[in-house]
Amino acid sequence: MRRVHRLLVIAAAVVGTASLALADPARVPPRLQAPIAVGGPDQALFSEAVLLYSNAIRRQHGRSPLRLDPGLSRAAAEHATNMARLKTHSHELPVRGQKVLSQRIKRQSISYRQAAENIAMDKVYRLLGRPISTISRGCEFRYGDTMAPVPIHTYASLAEQVVARWLASPKHRASLLSPTYQRLGAGVGVDREGPACGDLYLVQDFAD
Repeated sequence: MRRVHRLLVIAAAVVGTASLALADPARVPPRLQAPIAVGGPDQALFSEAVLLYSNAIRRQHGRSPLRLDPGLSRAAAEHATNMARLKTHSHELPVRGQKVLSQRIKRQSISYRQAAENIAMDKVYRLLGRPISTISRGCEFRYGDTMAPVPIHTYASLAEQVVARWLASPKHRASLLSPTYQRLGAGVGVDREGPACGDLYLVQDFAD
């Protein structure tokens, strides 16, 4: 596992994990602090968490809040699940009827004029953004600076981290802050065989 852990330290330096400061931390419901269910993540909780942090950012930039769209959430969850199944991080997949975003939205019978999609990857454990000790073993990781155990992501921590990363990327930021979009849906897929005890595939879909 040593080689894997060194690679994770490098990835952490590249990815970064800017923190989103909500005006009122009490606005994060306790249910969103539950650890991601690796065997079958709760898509509704992830969508709720992504909406919460996305709207926090939009408020900070003077944008109107987005509302959760169940159809967009289903489209995002299917794409995230397919990416995890195929171990492919892409907006286009070789899946009949779901190859591109327009097909995925049509599949959910969603009416729209404009739409956009943000995707990302993360780890099941909160490994990105901080150095990881090389003495970690199996799925028992420790942070290199404090030697504290590395926990599994919660729905809130995962959403906070990925929304911060989307905000830091110009193309993803444009969709996140666009005044055109009024609806949002999000989804998460899990590849339990990914390096360092699992990969997470994340999707955020927008529509006007």
